[in-house]
Amino acid sequence: MYFQFLIEDMSTEILIGHVIEKLKNKYPDKEIQADCKSFKGIGHLPKSGDLMERKGGNLLNNLPMYLRAFDRTLVYLDNASIVVVVDNDKRDNKQFQKILDNMAVDLGIKTDCVFCIAVKEMEAWLLGDEKAIEQAYPDAKKKYLKSYNQDGICDTWQVLADIVYPGGFLKLQNKSKSSYSEIGKSKCEWADKIGKEILLDNNKSPSFNNFVNALTSRIKK
Repeated sequence: MYFQFLIEDMSTEILIGHVIEKLKNKYPDKEIQADCKSFKGIGHLPKSGDLMERKGGNLLNNLPMYLRAFDRTLVYLDNASIVVVVDNDKRDNKQFQKILDNMAVDLGIKTDCVFCIAVKEMEAWLLGDEKAIEQAYPDAKKKYLKSYNQDGICDTWQVLADIVYPGGFLKLQNKSKSSYSEIGKSKCEWADKIGKEILLDNNKSPSFNNFVNALTSRIKK
């Protein structure tokens, strides 16, 4: 099985790397290969499709172009899938899913293509495994998990920052100031440390479970 991932940032790539390794361990008799193409954020669905829209290097802006490009290569491979992983942020999840599914149809993508939406953000997948958080961060402030509504529409990365970052979200925000680099660095660290401990079969996040099920169903097939 070959997976070509299209994802919006580096932290998601790190987490997916851990998920793939866990799937390889779970299905040692299956040949599983994967490659990730990460972008500089999610962006927005293209309106005109011109070069200026694509210059920012964001996932959604460039999605039609990359879907066509990978389809031309992968359509000749057996057991290959294009997996697009995006945050829904504040979008209506069902409507967003329909728009993405229709895009693949309208583009005439022949390679198996699946869109996996993290609700609301990828950090929700990390928050779905409390034990993994505790193992990665023994001093985690678990009280913030009690008020968190799993896969709820809130700023999940800020919730996770309050749980694991020294001084919490406000300290991280102050340290970052006008730069996103410190936040991005922290997100990558969380994805790595918690991702190493996360269990594929014991997560409270419905969208994470949908993602894992999309991969496992293709691996088993």
